[in-house]
Amino acid sequence: MLDIDPQIFSISRPSLQQYKAFVQRDLIIETYHSSAGEMISQGSLHRISINRTAHRKYAHRYGSANFRSVDRPSFTLGFQPASINFEVEGDAADYISIFQAPKLYENLGLSEFDPDRLNDDAFSAASDPTTLQVALSLAAAVEQSEYAEPLLMEHLGMALACSVVRLLGTRPAVAIRSITSEKLRRVTEYVEDYLGRADLNVDELASVAHMSHFHFSRAFKKAVGKPPHQFILDRRIERARIYLADGRKTLSQIAYATGFSSQAHFSSVFRRIVGVTPTDYRRSLQ
Repeated sequence: MLDIDPQIFSISRPSLQQYKAFVQRDLIIETYHSSAGEMISQGSLHRISINRTAHRKYAHRYGSANFRSVDRPSFTLGFQPASINFEVEGDAADYISIFQAPKLYENLGLSEFDPDRLNDDAFSAASDPTTLQVALSLAAAVEQSEYAEPLLMEHLGMALACSVVRLLGTRPAVAIRSITSEKLRRVTEYVEDYLGRADLNVDELASVAHMSHFHFSRAFKKAVGKPPHQFILDRRIERARIYLADGRKTLSQIAYATGFSSQAHFSSVFRRIVGVTPTDYRRSLQ
């Protein structure tokens, strides 16, 4: 099974069978049979899921809301916006799962599609023929790897994003609660104080702001311009830059001081965001 960087997307699932995956920059496509059980996920990518077989039992919740039992017939499309915690309890089913970067939607001129203004009920819809055909084409290419040509997958991913916007973009909107400047100050100070903790999470920040996870994530993104998960990651990297410039800590010490699980994990994330390794960055300052 694909090991997704938990700083990008954290996901816990029941056992998966017949697992296949394709990874290309900000596009991940998975096909699999999921056993019955619980899934918990959150990250900086949008996640689109389509169950190829129907669920008999299916309940979900966004953020800290209560679980809701809903019908999920075959080929239902579910949308999990970046930064929103999502939990599922369900029986076994076959799935296509697609992870995409929010910036893809912006680059395609789909900035009018704002998931933060959708009601939870609007994150699920019956797949229309066009959307389903694109998703099935992605799945077929993954399952028959000789057809997973990178350029083709990139264009199919763009087509899927356009289809998702068309399918969900006209759904009911919800007013976004604002976060006061005082609450925002407390949250950002809390992040700075506990940045070295690897288990620092959005639920904690929501508690500091005395808001539900659901409303906090949306209000924070509206105020700061990025979801809280990405804000924490960016602050880790900025703190690491300071340590690297200071020159007194080893890379391993910097990794743990900034909340990364290992030096390798720190180096991987630093290179992805900054464009160079921590070692090369340190050398450039000398």
